[in-house]
Amino acid sequence: MDVHNRRSKASKRDGVMVGLRARTFYGLGWSATAQVFRQLLQFATSVVLARLLSPQEFGLIGMIVVFTGFASLFTDLGLGAAIVQKLDLEEPHLSSAFWVGIAVGLLLTGLTVLVAPLMARFYDEPDLEPFTRVIAFNFLFGSVNVVQNALLLKNMDFRLLFQIEIVATGLAGLAAIGMAFMGFGVWSLVVQSLLTTVISVGMMWRLSAWRPRMAVDIRALKELLGFSSNLLGFNVLNYWVRNLDNILIGKFIGPSGLGIYTRAYSLMLLPITQVTSVVSRVMFPALSAIQKDVERVRHAYLRSTQAIALVTFPMMIGLLVVAEPFVLVVYGEKWSEVIPILRVFCLIGMGQSIGTTVGWIYTSQGRADLMLKWGIFSAVVYAISFIIGLRWGVMGVAVAYGISGYVILWYPAWAIPGRLINLRFKEMLVNLRGPFYCAVAMGIGVWAVRYALPSNWPQWLFLVTQVPSGVLIYGVLVHFSRIPAYVEIQEVLFQRTKRRLHASADLSKVGTD
Repeated sequence: MDVHNRRSKASKRDGVMVGLRARTFYGLGWSATAQVFRQLLQFATSVVLARLLSPQEFGLIGMIVVFTGFASLFTDLGLGAAIVQKLDLEEPHLSSAFWVGIAVGLLLTGLTVLVAPLMARFYDEPDLEPFTRVIAFNFLFGSVNVVQNALLLKNMDFRLLFQIEIVATGLAGLAAIGMAFMGFGVWSLVVQSLLTTVISVGMMWRLSAWRPRMAVDIRALKELLGFSSNLLGFNVLNYWVRNLDNILIGKFIGPSGLGIYTRAYSLMLLPITQVTSVVSRVMFPALSAIQKDVERVRHAYLRSTQAIALVTFPMMIGLLVVAEPFVLVVYGEKWSEVIPILRVFCLIGMGQSIGTTVGWIYTSQGRADLMLKWGIFSAVVYAISFIIGLRWGVMGVAVAYGISGYVILWYPAWAIPGRLINLRFKEMLVNLRGPFYCAVAMGIGVWAVRYALPSNWPQWLFLVTQVPSGVLIYGVLVHFSRIPAYVEIQEVLFQRTKRRLHASADLSKVGTD
């Protein structure tokens, strides 16, 4: 009987894991689709706006975003992530989180409106005051759908999230472009930000079934805050560290320098926003669901990070090689100062696309407290490096960013969370070895193609020749290297295609009968 019970439990557990694996791949598919479409829309919009607006105007928004982005961390006090991570979730947790989020949203909007004049005086830019006051309403509107968004993430309903994000991004982008054409300048970027939030909230409430009750349960709220308070603390530290470079450049170099720096930085973030964040949205709820099975968490983490590296490493090395034609063709000559900064950020972006995933380990294992302690140490290191690098201008800050990340923080950033799932630093490096070697070889090949072409070719012709060459070279290298993550993705796609073909054949047979 005991043997039978053990087999039944094992069979049930395996069935749950198969279901989770299927939901994870399904979620990854929809999350990736949403990210690709959203990034294409955002990229196309940013290109058009970059042609219509100046670095000065983008720099003004960059100054505002430094502070409003920080305030947005408090919109849900980390309660959204706590909802995703908590296994025994009940209705009192949800309603309590909702009403607390509304209260915080109102508070943040009011505070931002009040401090808008102080921000304008800090940067010595009077025009910042009205822009900041309007953008402040993002906090109030955004706080309304914290719980609905968390529930969709927890249930891995990325298809619905895809619909919401694409519509909101597309409509807001069109409105911004229209206003820029009509000469509204910075206001086009302000309205774009506000419209994205408003449309997202409206669609979320229209499509989500959950509604809050008029009650706040202190016990349930304390349970959520036990996890979210440490996560919030880390996010606050991390945010200011990540934006200290923008603050220093905006204050001591000016909006034009900040516009150049943020444009290069945003291009470096492409692999993180397009790939890593896609996987993160799925892996956090997936790893939280199996948080007690450390070996499964470890295996899933290794495969996921290797799959991320397969995409982000060639993106960054490829962009490093084609930085000059890319910037000149896409953004124009007035953005030429971005090129050397972008090359530095491409090297940083490779490490960051993988380094940000350690948060999955901390949060899925419920160790946001340990993540907060790490955040304090890394904050000090980055702050000192930015201040030192500022002496050499925008390039000095970028180089200091890279040195502190790779030389000082790289090893402990992985080694510390790795202990939670029995993952050694060396094992992580070996896991990334295949994608790295293939990406470097591809970069050398693309560089060789550039110097094999006639030197008098226009920049756009270099770009349309080098990019396809890089894709082809990398594809061949990865295919013959048989990297485990690549092989697993092939198998999943093959099995899914096979099932669809069988289903189509069965339907045809039924129709014939």
